[in-house]
Amino acid sequence: MIKKFIAFAVDKAILNHIFFILMLILAVFAYKTIPKELFPPSNLDKIAIIGGYPGASGDILDKMAVKPIEEDLKTVDNISDMSSVIRNGSFNITLDLKEGANQQLVLNDIKDVISNRKRDLPSDMDEPIVKSIVQQYPLLLIAVSGDVSKERLLEAAKRLKSRLSNLKDLGTIDIRGDADYVIKIALDSQKIDALNLNKAQLYSAISSLSSIFPVGTIKNNGEKIYLSTINGQKSIQKLKDTLIKVGTKQVILKNISHITYGLDDANTISTFNGKENISLNITKLKSGNALALSKQIRQLLKRFSKEYKDIHFEVYTDTTVWIKNRINLVTSNIFFGLILVFISIFLSVNWKISTVVAMGIPTSFFIGLIAANELGYSMNMLSMLGALLALGMLVDEAIVVGENIYRHIEMGKSPREAAIDGAAEMFPAVLTATATTIFAFLPLLIMSGKIGIFIKILPV
Repeated sequence: MIKKFIAFAVDKAILNHIFFILMLILAVFAYKTIPKELFPPSNLDKIAIIGGYPGASGDILDKMAVKPIEEDLKTVDNISDMSSVIRNGSFNITLDLKEGANQQLVLNDIKDVISNRKRDLPSDMDEPIVKSIVQQYPLLLIAVSGDVSKERLLEAAKRLKSRLSNLKDLGTIDIRGDADYVIKIALDSQKIDALNLNKAQLYSAISSLSSIFPVGTIKNNGEKIYLSTINGQKSIQKLKDTLIKVGTKQVILKNISHITYGLDDANTISTFNGKENISLNITKLKSGNALALSKQIRQLLKRFSKEYKDIHFEVYTDTTVWIKNRINLVTSNIFFGLILVFISIFLSVNWKISTVVAMGIPTSFFIGLIAANELGYSMNMLSMLGALLALGMLVDEAIVVGENIYRHIEMGKSPREAAIDGAAEMFPAVLTATATTIFAFLPLLIMSGKIGIFIKILPV
C-alpha cells in the first residue's frame, strides 16, 4: 500500500510542486494570523465572587457573609477548589472548576446561590458580584514622566488609556500611581480646644457633609487632624462657609479648619529612572497577537506624544522582545540545520539528494504552522521548543531515507525505482522511530490539571 502511494507521488511530480506552493502560501498567511505570545494561553476555568461592606472588620465580614456563602456554594456541582481572601470592608472568593465543566452553567448556579443568600445579608450591603475570570497576558508597560505636576501626568495617562481602549484584543489597562481628587479638611486642634468643641461630635457633624460612609481617612499630624472625603460638596468656598452644629454650638467650618481640593495619596507608587511617575500596565486577551498589538501601540504612542511636548512617553517593558528572540532562535536553527544537512549529505552522497532532504525541513515546518493555526494554538516558548525537538527528529529520518535511496541507485536501479524502493524499505523504521517519540511525549498530552493545560502544546 505504501509503495503504491510513493509511486503515485513520484509519477505525479506536478502535484508535489502544486502542493508545495500551496503550503508555502498558507504558511505565510498562518504566520501572519497565528497569535504570538510569551506563554501558551490556557483556560483557567475560575469564577470570582467579589463583595464588601464598608466599615466592617475582616472577622465580622467572615462570620456575616463569607462563611454562609461558602456553605451554600458546597451544594453547587463542578466546583473543585474554593479559596477566600478577606480584608477589612471587602472579600474575594475564588472558585476553581472541574475539568470539562460548563463554565456558564456553573456561573448561573452560583448567581442563584448569591441571590438567595442576599436575604440574610445586611440590608444596606450591596449584593456580591459574580463573574468569570478572563485570563489576560502581560504585554507592555508605558512610563509617563516629565517635569510637570502630577495632575498633568495623570491627565495625559487617562487620555492615553482612552485612546488605547479602542484597540482590539487588548485586556485591562491599569494606571499605576493613579489617585482620586478629594477634599482635604485639616482641622486645627488649638482652635477646636479654644472653642471647647467635642471632637467626637465634630467628626459626626463633618461626616454628615458626605454622601457616603465612611467619610474618609483621618490622620494626625502635629496640631492638625486631616480628614479627606470623596463625595459630598465639591465647591471649596461653599464648604468653607458651611455652618455645622457641634452639640449645642454652631460654628463655620473655615473658622476651625483649612480646606483644600486636590489629589489623594496614591495606592500604588510607580517610579521611572528614580523619579515618581505614572505608568500604564497593558495586558492582552487570549486571541490577541502580541507582536501586532505591540506595533500598533508604539505607532499610537508616537502620534499621541506629539500632543504633549512637555511629557515623555516610553515603553520600558515589552514582553514581545522575548517572543521575537524565541522566533529568531527557531528560525536561525532551521536555517543552520538546513546548511549543515545540505553540506553533510552533499559531501557524502550528492547534491540532488541533499537538496531534497534539506527542502523537507521547511516543508514540514510549514505543515506544522498551518496545523497549529487551524487548531487554535499560538506561537510561544513551548510551541517553539516542541518545533526544535521535532526538527531534530525530522532531520535524522530524512537523512536515513535519503541515504537509503542513494544506496539503491548505486545498486544500478533507476532514480524512480530507487526512490520508490528506498523510501518504502525505510517506512517501517521511520514509523517506529516516530512512534517511540510519540509514546515518549504521550504522558504529557494526557496530563490533567493546570500544568497539563499549560504544557499541552509541547506534545501536540
